[in-house]
Amino acid sequence: MVAETPSRGSTRFPEIHINLRTASRSLQIVLLPPVQVAAASAVVAFAVAACLFVLARPGYERVLDDMKAAMVRAETARADLQHEVASLRTELALARDRQRATADLDRALSDRDRLRARIAQIGQKQSQLGFAVRTTALIETGPSQSAADPARPEMLITDAPPEPEDQSRIAQLARQAVAEIRRLLASTGLNVERLFPQLAQDRGLGGPFVAPPRGDQPNGTTPDKMEELRSLMKSLPLSVPLDYYQLESRFGPRHDPFNHRSSFHTGIDLSAPYMSPVHATAAGIVTFAGYRSDYGKVIEIDHGNGIATLYAHLHRYIVSVGQRVAEHEQVGFLGSSGRSSGPHVHYEVLVNDEPQDPEKFIGLARVIPAAER
Repeated sequence: MVAETPSRGSTRFPEIHINLRTASRSLQIVLLPPVQVAAASAVVAFAVAACLFVLARPGYERVLDDMKAAMVRAETARADLQHEVASLRTELALARDRQRATADLDRALSDRDRLRARIAQIGQKQSQLGFAVRTTALIETGPSQSAADPARPEMLITDAPPEPEDQSRIAQLARQAVAEIRRLLASTGLNVERLFPQLAQDRGLGGPFVAPPRGDQPNGTTPDKMEELRSLMKSLPLSVPLDYYQLESRFGPRHDPFNHRSSFHTGIDLSAPYMSPVHATAAGIVTFAGYRSDYGKVIEIDHGNGIATLYAHLHRYIVSVGQRVAEHEQVGFLGSSGRSSGPHVHYEVLVNDEPQDPEKFIGLARVIPAAER
């Protein structure tokens, strides 16, 4: 094999002739400059690539390690997320159980409150009925009837004047009835002397003195006073305008719910579901049914003896002025008209046009049974 370098061609990459001779033949290979350039470039490229690979290997390994660490972190995060999802599902199940338990408890408490209100209402009606029967019997029945024949009230209705002893006993019973009613009214904190002058011990009377006939002594309790007493007891608003309610605001000083300034509340606020029936708390005559400024839709009922009740913030009223209503008769529907922050009824009791605490009258229904015992 003989390599010859001719003179033509590039000085850097001249043509190279390679002669291969054997015993029987010869072969000449010519390496042209372009081929030499390509081969040299390939060798250089390979060398550069090898150098770069050697130099970049640590960085590549770091990148690979980072990728592996990222995969581990991702797997850990996925496991944590699965655990968190499982925990949230458990908490959701517990929350649903608590919600069901709370709903059951709310229903139970609501049923309990309704039962308590119903029991109180029945007890109140029983008390009122018992007291009415007792007071009527005390005023209209004499001792001879109760001692001789309770089933014959006509024994007292006679043209003959009562015996002096019976007359004295009747007067004593009547005075006791008046005193008991005075005590019951006073026990609620009401100023009986000022609000109910018809129960006063001494009233404005006069005239010349004339001695009574023999055996005809004054008893101090006239039929007119007994009639006033019966009328007063019937006019007292002892019930509540709602069957089921929650007391939100009491009578007296308070902070205004809108401007939070000190104010005086002339009634009580009773909340209940929207459109709940509103009832008259005593028999009477409707004197106002309409819209009145901040009160919204209002009903006012005159019960006689200077006693009136007012029902405000109604959604709708179903009575008209001049209509006579009975105790517990529906007069409207609960709403939030006027200056109101939510569904409720503003309930007032007025005696001689002066607002009184309605709870004192409502509380009187709870005092009466104790007095009877």
